[in-house]
Amino acid sequence: MPATVYLITGGCRSGKSSYAQTLCEKLSPYPIYLATSSSRGEYVDDDMVDRIQRHQKDRETRLAGWKTIEAPLHPSEHLEEMVERVVLVDCLTLWLTNYMLEYKVFSLDNNNDDGVGKTTAAQERITAAEKASDAIKQEINTMIGQWNTTFVFVTNEIGSGSHASDAVSRTFADHQGWLNQFVASKAREVVHMVAGCPNVVKRVDDSGRGAKGSWMSQDDRDDARLLDTFLSSRSLQMDPKGYFMGNKIKCCNGGSRREPMKVWKGRTAKELTTAIFEEWEDAPKLDFSIGHAAYIGREVQRAEHCLYSNIPYQQD
Repeated sequence: MPATVYLITGGCRSGKSSYAQTLCEKLSPYPIYLATSSSRGEYVDDDMVDRIQRHQKDRETRLAGWKTIEAPLHPSEHLEEMVERVVLVDCLTLWLTNYMLEYKVFSLDNNNDDGVGKTTAAQERITAAEKASDAIKQEINTMIGQWNTTFVFVTNEIGSGSHASDAVSRTFADHQGWLNQFVASKAREVVHMVAGCPNVVKRVDDSGRGAKGSWMSQDDRDDARLLDTFLSSRSLQMDPKGYFMGNKIKCCNGGSRREPMKVWKGRTAKELTTAIFEEWEDAPKLDFSIGHAAYIGREVQRAEHCLYSNIPYQQD
């Protein structure tokens, strides 16, 4: 099973990175920012440094849990750090640029004979661009082959602007478009940003949360669907016999009033049960049965169904 992939695309200053960061922060308090540009190197100018610093400051003010990895060519070398994490890849355009530089595309012939009757030099440029494109696609396939990682890719619709005046720029725009199509074909969801407004152009929804008349807004249902997809892509800790670790729970202090020991809140049944059975620090200290744990799982699933279907819920 491949990784969960989201693609966020749009023009310059369309709100792509901000939307992608918000999406990652909804899914995890500890997302990874995979920077495909480096703050060092021969191709970094003052404008690039300013952009990098601005993005870093924005992430720091939004959420303290961000971790940054700089990998201009081979981010798959960091896959072990990405296990069960949400990874924001920003962006495909700079990443493709790095590969074009690696294969010397920009230093080859830049005449305008990219039509019929190409010169030998022009054909070398086109061949180099194809090799660069194949290399980045192979790297992406390696990354998304890790099933328990969620990737949010950011890219640019550079082909939506003016027609490039030189052959190299046209070659790059073509391969950027083809790369976008390649990632979109792998994506569970594709969002096109326009003036800060997200437009979902592709969505694979198998959550069954499309009931009309739900008490929850469409935005809340979308958030819940994305969250459950992320929570489903985690490895579960098991004991040597193959049983899930942790098998007993006691919800109440006892006595006549049955006061709860702790109250949890969750956006989905899966988030709630994860918080109780996997993240609650006191859970290992308590005496709880598998039957009781199964009961809790069943009840929160029923409660979620009632919430989405606008049906009154009463605990069994």
